[in-house]
Amino acid sequence: MSGRDRTNEFQSVCRSLQARQDGVHSSKPALSAIRQHSDFTLMAKRIGKDLSNTFSKLEKLTILAKRKSLFDDKAVEVEELTYIVKQDINSLNKQIAQLQGLVRSRQSQNGKHLQTHSNTIIVSLQSKLASMSNDFKSMLEVRTENLKDNFSEEKLTAEVSVDMEFRASQQLQLINEQDSYIRSQLGSIFQQLAHMVKEQEETVQSQLNVDMAHSEILMYFQSASSNHWLMVKIFLILIVFFFVFVVFFA
Repeated sequence: MSGRDRTNEFQSVCRSLQARQDGVHSSKPALSAIRQHSDFTLMAKRIGKDLSNTFSKLEKLTILAKRKSLFDDKAVEVEELTYIVKQDINSLNKQIAQLQGLVRSRQSQNGKHLQTHSNTIIVSLQSKLASMSNDFKSMLEVRTENLKDNFSEEKLTAEVSVDMEFRASQQLQLINEQDSYIRSQLGSIFQQLAHMVKEQEETVQSQLNVDMAHSEILMYFQSASSNHWLMVKIFLILIVFFFVFVVFFA
């Protein structure tokens, strides 16, 4: 009994398995890119949420800081919220820097459009942080002015106890320290924002240069193609004239 040759079937199965493996390997970069973009999106959303929460705290703090009377002053709550908001701003600045570092580390793997989109989100987050930090600085200035007003000779009365004066004096010293710190922090935030904007401009300009170069290449090939067909037409006309000359004048 002769055996059946199944070589072709075996080769077909091998090719099928190889094709599946190639498909898996080729999909790995795409899956990696999707996973990386997902990480970026989650981090950006978390930062956005933290920005919103900190802004709510700052709004409450601003309302408390605008109170001018020492008798209606919630000093402890103001101090606590001031400290919390200051820490939040510092943390947010670090988080945005980490997000930018994530994008930079994967710059070679990201496409130009994805890179531009990611940088735009980062600049937006840093801009919101800079704006909020500036509002925080303004709040500290208002608080300082209110405390100074309470110490002015016109505002001091016999009803104000020595203890309240001492507490207000401590608050004023603390506010001045906080104001000095936030000014320094604000300078760092705006400097970081300026650097991000510059990087964004460079990325956009690079993309524009690539697009312009691509357009120039297309125009060159179109021109070269037109010139090629022009040469062919001239050559054909010369051949026709040559045959006419040979037939009628030779």
